[in-house]
Amino acid sequence: MILSTLILVVSQTTVLSEDFNSNVVPPTGWQTINLNGAPSVGWISDSNGRAWHEDESGVGQCENILATPALDLSGLTEAYVHFTTTSQWVGYMAHTGTYGGNGVSSIDVSTDGGVTWQTVWTDNVQFDLDTQTAIADISAYAGQTNVMVGHHYSGDYAHEVWIDDFRVDDDPSSTTVPGTPFTVNLPTSFVSLPFTEDFSSGTVPSYMALTATDENGNPDPEAWCNISNGELQMGLDPNSTNYHDVRNACVIGVDGSTLSNLELDFDMSDFGEEDDALDGVWVSRDGQEWWPIVDGWSGSNNYRDLLMDSGGIFLGGNFYLMFGQDDNYPYADLDGVRIDNIVIDDGSSGSLSYTISNFVGGQDATLEVTGATPNGTITLGYSLTGAGPTNTQYGLVDMSLPIRVLVSLPANSQGNLTLVKPVPNAVGTTIYTQGVDMTTGALTNSLAETIQ
Repeated sequence: MILSTLILVVSQTTVLSEDFNSNVVPPTGWQTINLNGAPSVGWISDSNGRAWHEDESGVGQCENILATPALDLSGLTEAYVHFTTTSQWVGYMAHTGTYGGNGVSSIDVSTDGGVTWQTVWTDNVQFDLDTQTAIADISAYAGQTNVMVGHHYSGDYAHEVWIDDFRVDDDPSSTTVPGTPFTVNLPTSFVSLPFTEDFSSGTVPSYMALTATDENGNPDPEAWCNISNGELQMGLDPNSTNYHDVRNACVIGVDGSTLSNLELDFDMSDFGEEDDALDGVWVSRDGQEWWPIVDGWSGSNNYRDLLMDSGGIFLGGNFYLMFGQDDNYPYADLDGVRIDNIVIDDGSSGSLSYTISNFVGGQDATLEVTGATPNGTITLGYSLTGAGPTNTQYGLVDMSLPIRVLVSLPANSQGNLTLVKPVPNAVGTTIYTQGVDMTTGALTNSLAETIQ
């Protein structure tokens, strides 16, 4: 049920605010600190009210920090940096498996006048053009004086960074854009990170809660919100002929205290969506007011590297992640969505992850393994008879005998393997699959994928 709009009024202490609208960079009191002496221009204005560091191809690796004046945080018990940033990498280089530009940007803090710096936030989302509203927690420096905050550009070519609306205050959520209130069931615990959920257990754990109601928020037996066939399914009951709106939600409690710069990956297929206010992925601090990460559903996608700081909401402690959906036709007929292979990490945890996207009969599916041994062999197995468990030399696997080898191929130098395989025209058939890093013997997460 959608409630009436609620506007949060949050008291805060603002220590610094800079919008760069004067088109003077560095602004008064700021400075550019060149860490390695490369003969670069450094941070400048883009003449459109933003600070900008271009790629400066040909001068070598640039290491330039756009640093604030020394800040007095002695009156604060917590402190945060809020800003908008756009990063651009040019092109994915298949021969290296990386993006061009050798670039990264970060938020760094210094307490010795800019001599040494400590990184507190890193932009590791490598899209061709990525814009985000971000927040960095610098509460470790609350109560101190002489605190400098800097936006650190590191790059040599094909990498550019813009920043705008830079602010330091004591507001962890910075609700400059009001959230949307929803009433949904909430889990009773919070799962630690990094986190992977492939729904292969078929059960609802304590860190997860499902909501299935009619459009007025009342329980509805035909609201289809289930974990089935190794995936989350949301829509109207597949057997229903009573076409009416139902609302479904899956909420996951997440303990974000152990990682920063959170990224969310997941697979999604929809079966004919109309736009609805609930549709998409949302985050919330209190389980009542929500900010969107994915706004609406469309097509069959593998959503990758969605930095979870939408709306400036701070996700450093416990928070809720919601997959929401509203529909009026039967699941997998004319409506409904399926969600699978949810991964929440910081993009650099190195843990083995296995995903399959576009598992549609007669089309090509993409299989991806990340976090394996660089250049090591990855073997993917599969079963058509069940989810096991079966004891093997690598431990218990979620596949029933007979288990066959799908592929056995080397990972690239980053420990990743991506391949495209044709999917047979066998709609409704479920494949149970899991991989192993042959160098370490470590198993990937298991998948139970049904051909759509």
